[in-house]
Amino acid sequence: MFYTRRHVIPSIASLLALSGGLTHIEAQGFGLSEIGTCAVARNFAVTGAPCKDGSVIFWNPAAAIRLDKGNTLTIGAAMIKVNGSFRQDTTNVKYKGAAPYEFPPHLFYSRRLENNMALGIGLYVPYGLTSQWNEDFPGRFLAQKASLQSIYLQPNIAYQINPQWSIGGGPVFGYSKVELLQGLDLSTQSALGLGTFSQFGIAPYTEFGRAQLKGSGTALGFNVGVHGQVSPNFTVGVRYLSEMKFKYKDADARFTQTPTGLVLPAPIGPIPAGPVDNIVAGLFNTTLVDQKGSAKISHPWQAQLGIGYTGFTGTVLSADIARVGWSSFDRLPIEFEIAPPRELIEEYKDVWAVRLGAEKLIQSANAINGWTVRGGLSFAQSPAPDQTVTPLLPDMNRTNASIGLGIPLKFRPGMSLDASYLYVGTGGRRGRIDERDSPSQTAAELNSGVYKLGAHVLSLSLTAKF
Repeated sequence: MFYTRRHVIPSIASLLALSGGLTHIEAQGFGLSEIGTCAVARNFAVTGAPCKDGSVIFWNPAAAIRLDKGNTLTIGAAMIKVNGSFRQDTTNVKYKGAAPYEFPPHLFYSRRLENNMALGIGLYVPYGLTSQWNEDFPGRFLAQKASLQSIYLQPNIAYQINPQWSIGGGPVFGYSKVELLQGLDLSTQSALGLGTFSQFGIAPYTEFGRAQLKGSGTALGFNVGVHGQVSPNFTVGVRYLSEMKFKYKDADARFTQTPTGLVLPAPIGPIPAGPVDNIVAGLFNTTLVDQKGSAKISHPWQAQLGIGYTGFTGTVLSADIARVGWSSFDRLPIEFEIAPPRELIEEYKDVWAVRLGAEKLIQSANAINGWTVRGGLSFAQSPAPDQTVTPLLPDMNRTNASIGLGIPLKFRPGMSLDASYLYVGTGGRRGRIDERDSPSQTAAELNSGVYKLGAHVLSLSLTAKF
């Protein structure tokens, strides 16, 4: 057979490593911020001026002591639609993304006790979602589909030190599941001492097979916070969610052949004439066989500092600044059951986000008395360097705008419905559709087109206090 293993394994390695690079458009990198509908409506500026629902367990664990005495239950989900495209320089063809709608859930329960303490538990999705492209996309050999779901479970305890200050936090148990799909490019494969198949007239981006990978991993971390009432009208808060190092130990790599319909009209050395599909078929019984893979991929730490102002009647104004430790997503060592190990180059960096939010309680004699109107703006830096903007994660700076409503359910005292909409805008960014094999390769050498992204997010939550 005319192929060598070293030219096929990079595709497998890419698949496994891609599990760490899934994109969610309104957070940085593959972060996911739609945790609590009130928080979405205020553009996530809720660490110093928390929402009065169970999502405080994530956004500031110490603020759970600020909830009403008794029980608070919040359940909800977001609906996210990401729109993406890539316009190739050489052809000027625009390829549209095919990411499906996603529905990350959140569930929180907190009980405030009489002894200056609150206990609770939260289930939320801080990282994940899917990038997906159509069958004709030339970048499918880096990634056609990559789906990641990382669910965190956090028991929480909050304690009020004095009337002004509280602390809180708890351990976080993480479970991450990945499913990945990638095309195999015939033109890049190596013949026995005869160069690559592209030298025999095979066009770039000729698919002869697909690699699929499924796996899961677990991790342990913590989430802690501090909240304070520094004056009658000012509150402050800080939170820290630790890095989570997921270990995907037994990921299953599977391979299937894709018919090309190509024919080699004459033999070339040891390569016989005839249908190319017949020539490569044996590869799927030798080198491209099902095997196990493993990797260690970090979900980065998050730190957020916020302030709130309540000096206007029925109004909350908030401003937060966040820092996310994406530099842990630098090099990705990959190991396989059969194939040699490989290390992928990502070179992410730590980045900032600035978040502004506001809400106003409507106090009037009409039917909307007691409703709350919310809104917010935020800006997030991209952690990806110019040479790591890929179909898996064409990350870029983004600006977010949001609005929302909080509606008390008068027929069910103690219950309220929150709804929000968030729009994500970006300016586009140049990126690549091919592998990066060396740290010396620059963005100017690699990037071959422009990615554009945008997103619409709807979120709904129901909160019950009893």
